Amino acid sequence: MPIHQKIIQTEKKIRSAFIYLAGVKDIDQIKISDITKYAKINRSTFYNHYQDKPGMVTHFENQILNDIRQLMKNNLADTMQYQDPSSGNPQTYPVVDKIIQYINQEFDLIRVLLGPNGDNRLEEKIKDLLTEIIDADLYRLKGTTKMTNQLPDNFAHEIIVSGLMSIIKVWLSEGNPESPSEISAIIMKTRYLSPYELLGIDEATSSKDKRDQ
Repeated sequence: MPIHQKIIQTEKKIRSAFIYLAGVKDIDQIKISDITKYAKINRSTFYNHYQDKPGMVTHFENQILNDIRQLMKNNLADTMQYQDPSSGNPQTYPVVDKIIQYINQEFDLIRVLLGPNGDNRLEEKIKDLLTEIIDADLYRLKGTTKMTNQLPDNFAHEIIVSGLMSIIKVWLSEGNPESPSEISAIIMKTRYLSPYELLGIDEATSSKDKRDQ
């Protein structure tokens, strides 16, 4: 087997061992000896790939952040287009599809990193990245990063970014998760549904009115 193939195979073993271990214990409690045991490699082999365990985790997280950054840079422009919610189901934006498809490809790794045993700093890093790229594209389109006049920018940013992260985290935590296309559709619908519509109040009122007639 060529050397580069051996390197790839070893990194896959280390990654798989980390994903398994992070699913059963906190990342801080995982030892290099745990990883080498489950990866069936010796300690020196691990150090040939990563300086230490924090370096390995940082490598995984940076790869995710870099991939998301690239996807958003290449696909965000078409997302900054208003859609009239009265026209029916909103069309899924390319950047939403791309990011959800990427998360699906890296589902197990992202699930453990964002899960209860994971690194709580990663979520903040992703939110900061989303905010940064949204602001950059807003400036390109509007000449300013100012959002709606009805809310302070920090609240508007939090509503947009945290809403996206919450949906993704629910998806990651499910035992039988929806398909990427279903999650993309859910994200798009939540961008246009009001809180009353999300609560189903209008639907309940409408049904009651019909029964009373």
